[in-house]
Amino acid sequence: MEEDSRGDDSRLIYEMFCYSVITLSLITSLLSSLYSLGDGVVQSLLEDYDSNAAFKLPDGITLHDKQEFDYVVVGAGAGGSAVASRLALAGFDVLLVEAGGDPGILTRIPSTAMTLLGSPVDWKYQTVPNDKSCLASEGKQCRFSRGKCLGGSTSINYMLYTRGGRNSYNYDVPGWTWEDIKPYFLKYEGLKVLDKFPESSRPYHNTTGLKSLEFFADPGNKWHSRLVRGFKQLHFPFNPDVNGISSIGVTQSVGYVYQGERMSSARAYLSQDAVKATLKIAKLTYCTGVIIDETKTARGVILIQEPSVSNITVYARKHVILSAGTIGNPQILLSSGIGPADHLKEMGKPVLSDLPVGENMTDHVLPLIILLVDKSKGITETLSTAASKIDEAVQLIMSKRGPLASNGLTDITAFANTECYDFEQGSLKNNSSKCESADVQFIFAYINRGLVSLAKPIFKQAINFNDDITEQIAIKNKEYSLIVVSPVVLKPFSKGKVRLSSSDPLDPPAIFANYLDDSRDVAQMMRFVAILEDLLKTSPFKKNNAKIFHLGFPKCPKVETDKLGYWECYARHMTFAVYHAVGTCALGSVVDPKLRVKGINNLSIADISVLPKLPTGNTAAAAIAIGERLFDFLME
Repeated sequence: MEEDSRGDDSRLIYEMFCYSVITLSLITSLLSSLYSLGDGVVQSLLEDYDSNAAFKLPDGITLHDKQEFDYVVVGAGAGGSAVASRLALAGFDVLLVEAGGDPGILTRIPSTAMTLLGSPVDWKYQTVPNDKSCLASEGKQCRFSRGKCLGGSTSINYMLYTRGGRNSYNYDVPGWTWEDIKPYFLKYEGLKVLDKFPESSRPYHNTTGLKSLEFFADPGNKWHSRLVRGFKQLHFPFNPDVNGISSIGVTQSVGYVYQGERMSSARAYLSQDAVKATLKIAKLTYCTGVIIDETKTARGVILIQEPSVSNITVYARKHVILSAGTIGNPQILLSSGIGPADHLKEMGKPVLSDLPVGENMTDHVLPLIILLVDKSKGITETLSTAASKIDEAVQLIMSKRGPLASNGLTDITAFANTECYDFEQGSLKNNSSKCESADVQFIFAYINRGLVSLAKPIFKQAINFNDDITEQIAIKNKEYSLIVVSPVVLKPFSKGKVRLSSSDPLDPPAIFANYLDDSRDVAQMMRFVAILEDLLKTSPFKKNNAKIFHLGFPKCPKVETDKLGYWECYARHMTFAVYHAVGTCALGSVVDPKLRVKGINNLSIADISVLPKLPTGNTAAAAIAIGERLFDFLME
């Protein structure tokens, strides 16, 4: 569904705005205060905010059957926006196909990231239960969010720019080492704060690229600095640049933000005047297959553009490029007869190229842990901050500054190799080369007191936990503010796969994420929990009485009687995916070193589905670099 920030339904926009603002930084009284302003005032503020936008996205086109273009790119996410815009600037006739529409105003506000999960700009995929993970989620299914709008997941993610360690980009494929990929990170990077970094960072950054990067605004939350001080007491070095010489340590991360707003790939690449003048974009358009002729050459794609339900055939004179992601690409390829022969036959599809499409899927995963902080001091404290919180909302709309232009505590993140952590001393060591290869990333979010009860539908939409867990959290949140801790398994052993769920290409695919199938992933999580417990012993946490909220699960032992058993059971219940999945169209097995699909001419892939293993960081950076690199391959 296309998001229209200027739609007639002002009430809907108003309510979405209220929920989004309070989710990360406003307290209970703000909602009632905003209601008192009236619909017209809030709608006027939103329209004023939108009118100041510097990066207007292009209009869409209506397709006609049998149209021809030089290149057809499917998916306007990180990689697709990059390669499509480069091709258009090079003078080619390019069609960019996107299943969603324009991202709305809320996607531009950094503090609203949490509310975008499960929203209309999310594909809202669900995984097939494996009875080993996500046991506390609805239906025991893990949420698998992917952006469904221009910019793809770069329009709904948490905007962190952490590439991961350099050694995680060395693959057993010719031409795919860190030194081969590095130029493409630098090509798009537009770092606006290089002067805040040490001199040693300069070889690892660029200041002139299209993707603007800055620090997030100050959230005005005391835990922002407390997190840094706590990790430093565990001898995590403060690392001003985890994208530089080393990725290890605690940092304040830069993000895909510019002048207080999200800098999605759509805004960076597609809003350029020269791109808008030539690139054709078909919005609300689904790709149901690639047209492949008798010579096994991709000739075009089959599309359905809303509101029509009829197939449209679009031809590519030169090349078809899939950038529909780790889930979307396998679905399109399998629907086209490219994939494991046995599965294609089962689905009644022709076998045009027998490849392990959809196999080898790995994803960053974590056990969501909740800390109780900032116990309520009564209604007087709540009322005293109401006016200032309203000011924050107006400040964001009018000047794009203030706490709502932040992503809360999330830009404070820490990387470590837990094999180099001394659990007896509570200290991170750096005494071997393996210590430079992180296996954990700690990410944080802050939820103000009373928020979960007040905005329970939005909270549950975002986290997808069952009613019992949601209610336990809501009850505690009436008394405490919460810090949500995400200790991410950066090097998971469990592998999953993507399959067609039926012969209908519009049906959601079957995602067998298979999280925690390998018990070594749970063992890693236990080490992460031990480090978190040490963090709570540091002075910034002890002085402020922070403690872990031990949720109750009917089938788990009590933490007081079986601590290890409790946490292992906890991890399998409170499993949460990071939506960084890779590998379903992997280099070497599905695509060649030039990103061409094996056995099929004129068909390439441009996103992280081609990566054989996960980077040890957030994956948006790699997705953009792959799109940039495919452009060079095509020009060769």
